[in-house]
Amino acid sequence: MEKVAGKVGLFPGCTLEGSSGAFQASLESVFRALGVPCNVIRDWNCCGASSAHSIDHRLYLALNLRNLAQAQHQGYEEILAPCAACYHRLACAQLELSRSPEALDKLNAETGLDYRGGIVVRNVLDYLANEVGIAAIAARVKRPLSGLRVACYYGCLNTRVPRGEINDSREYPMSMDNIVRVAGAKPLDWSYKTECCGASLFVTQESTSARLVARILTNAAAVGADCIAVACPMCQNNLDTKQEEIRAAFDIPRPLPVVFITQLIGLAFGIPESDLKLQQAFVPFCWSQAPAPKPQEKVSV
Repeated sequence: MEKVAGKVGLFPGCTLEGSSGAFQASLESVFRALGVPCNVIRDWNCCGASSAHSIDHRLYLALNLRNLAQAQHQGYEEILAPCAACYHRLACAQLELSRSPEALDKLNAETGLDYRGGIVVRNVLDYLANEVGIAAIAARVKRPLSGLRVACYYGCLNTRVPRGEINDSREYPMSMDNIVRVAGAKPLDWSYKTECCGASLFVTQESTSARLVARILTNAAAVGADCIAVACPMCQNNLDTKQEEIRAAFDIPRPLPVVFITQLIGLAFGIPESDLKLQQAFVPFCWSQAPAPKPQEKVSV
């Protein structure tokens, strides 16, 4: 198979190429501005999402083994999985297979694949904070998001992969907060940054998920957030798409736009809103209407 230039391959997953296209569009725009090559892995397949690992564990391993093998055969050393569910599934499969060479050999034989191990799976916060670097992001800020108060919402998967070495605190992570800070906005201290939004329960137990979302929205509003920043398509969907009904049911005083962290970075970089797909959300985000900062305003790392 033809090799592809670049160290990291993008695994978009089903949502980034569907309902959360704004995440992929804004990520690719930001990466172009940063000069970071990130090509989509060719011929990827679904990771199994929320259900495969609980219904048929071996099938889930085989699905992700194929994705790992595809990335390796195409010359990538790392997989960037912006979707938190995809990240969790790929990282957990990689960890499990790395701990049992015998199981890896057997599954390779059963599937006809020849994954040799060693691929690193990273989420977008880890990659931006630790590979691109906070200083590199700060250096490209053209229009600081001055005065914007942001509740950084990590959700329950991005920091809770079961492995020894983690890239951020599991209980009170700060990587997104640090990115928001150098973009010129103010990250807020709040109590719900890693609480679950209900994930796929919004499909099967909507009332349960609605209560979880209401708690998140209530706390974000209480600390004075202008918006909630996310790095997970399902979190964005749950907090955004039914917010009007949830606010009415739980007496939440005002709407809270829910934006992908890559959209906020893109705004700070001066990328046009149309390229960032900001208008695709149900709750409008109107930062572009704020006055432009003075030319001498700077952002420190």
